[in-house]
Amino acid sequence: MKLQFNLLLLLSLLVITPMVIGCKQNSSDNESAQMVKNEIKVTIPIEGMSCMSCVANVRKTLSNMDGVTEVKVSLQDKKAIITFVPEKATTEQLRKAINQLGYKAGNPQEIKE
Repeated sequence: MKLQFNLLLLLSLLVITPMVIGCKQNSSDNESAQMVKNEIKVTIPIEGMSCMSCVANVRKTLSNMDGVTEVKVSLQDKKAIITFVPEKATTEQLRKAINQLGYKAGNPQEIKE
């Protein structure tokens, strides 16, 4: 009798566990999709960058900010294109981070896609 109960318990766990894990994965996927939906992309002009080290410094600083999901920095175009979640970061915080590196960040312009 005890062996039958243990087998039944084991079978129940084997059936229920994947269903629970599957639900959590779907929830996580929904959260990721929601986050992407809420992202904003802006371009910020940057004065004062003179080399690829400057570009790397700006890219690294912005990429490490909470809420920033993508950063592209162009030395030639003297700008950064930043994708971020507005609930976690603001354009003013982005500008401040650039200015604290010793560059001059211009006014952000939202990119509509």
